[in-house]
Amino acid sequence: MRTIGLLYHPSRPESQALAEALGEALSGACVRRFAADDENALRQAAPTLDLLITLGGDGTIVRAVRSVAQAGTPVLGVNLGRLGFLAEVDPDDMLEIVPALLRGEYAIEERMMLAVTVEREGKRLFESHAINDAVLARGAISRTVRVSVEVDGRHVMTPVADGVIVSTPTGSTAYCLAAGGPIVAPDLNCLAITPIAPHLGIVRSFIIPPQRQVCLRLIKGEGAMLTVDGQVDIAVSPGDVVCASMSEQRARFVRLAGAGYYYESVLRRLGWADRPEVP
Repeated sequence: MRTIGLLYHPSRPESQALAEALGEALSGACVRRFAADDENALRQAAPTLDLLITLGGDGTIVRAVRSVAQAGTPVLGVNLGRLGFLAEVDPDDMLEIVPALLRGEYAIEERMMLAVTVEREGKRLFESHAINDAVLARGAISRTVRVSVEVDGRHVMTPVADGVIVSTPTGSTAYCLAAGGPIVAPDLNCLAITPIAPHLGIVRSFIIPPQRQVCLRLIKGEGAMLTVDGQVDIAVSPGDVVCASMSEQRARFVRLAGAGYYYESVLRRLGWADRPEVP
């Protein structure tokens, strides 16, 4: 570990205090600090970082991953948020694991991302990458949208719904889960297509191979929006096509726990009551 980035929130005292404490504890490495809202600075510095530590919630981690994934920078999330599905460490434990980090005693977990585009009359208007999902949905006007869903150019369904989610396995515990979709283990590569509150009870969710391309063609829906990872919005008009496929970029996370950590994390984060062992 030569250069370590710390991504913190200047307006949150707990984040700033932890950044200062970590800066002292990581004295054996070159430490660079980045404000959570300065994505350009982080993106430019990413190729020089051996590790990025985020001090915030899942939203902070998601934003950081989109900024550093192209450079292949691994991310270690410290949970200062509510659920912390993507975080690896609680703040009270962070200082204790610093020696192990400096010795390189951790594993790197790679997860798939989405490449997302919007086209209008054959011209590309927008492109981005997502760690969680791409959501084509109704906007501020409380009306349903009608979306034609295609996989590799073949029609699958045309739901009348509040919208359609295309998610990665990582995003399966985000909006996808709230919309009734499945929880997908993060070490799988696949795409989940989930209508949001569909009219007439259309199919809940499709799971398809990662090499497929999903296209969502907006048939009807004034004021509709495409939202990437719940953070980036773009207005979409009838006739526009949103396409999502597996990105060449991969999200890289630092993991300190064993391979079964994810199932324990889901149980704990969602607050599901565990069943006692059967004798």
